[in-house]
Amino acid sequence: MNDVKVQVIVKSPPSEIWKIWSNFAEAPLWDTDVRKCQLDGPFQVGTRGKCVLKNGLNMPLKLEAVSLHESYRNSARLLWIDLEFDHQMRRISPDETHVIHSAKISGPLSFLYRGLLRKALTAAMTTALDNLCTLAEQRAIGAPGHEKTATPLHLV
Repeated sequence: MNDVKVQVIVKSPPSEIWKIWSNFAEAPLWDTDVRKCQLDGPFQVGTRGKCVLKNGLNMPLKLEAVSLHESYRNSARLLWIDLEFDHQMRRISPDETHVIHSAKISGPLSFLYRGLLRKALTAAMTTALDNLCTLAEQRAIGAPGHEKTATPLHLV
């Protein structure tokens, strides 16, 4: 059971989203709760890393599952809290992708802090997914062979 689940339709092919997801160093561009993220190896199952949050807390993480251009799951530990973040996408059309981010909360006495964490994670993950959407769409517009969808403004 997921404690938090957010989703969005992105006007971008899955390849653009995958480039963003798999480059942990760029995470602060779209996840505004993160100051810095790094992996200590390639983007594959078993690789460990850490994120430093804006509040200064270090969050060690591990890639638990990676399905190229489809999904990845990472576990993380924040103080006494065990978190599992799942990132999935499904191509809807050549230029649209359904993206889902979800999180599970567990650990000792998790029933005490689950409600508060759900609220905080829902807000943070919604903002992050909105930012990911914007970044992927901007990059897709700049990609060769992709027509700009914005309507130009004309002075009257």
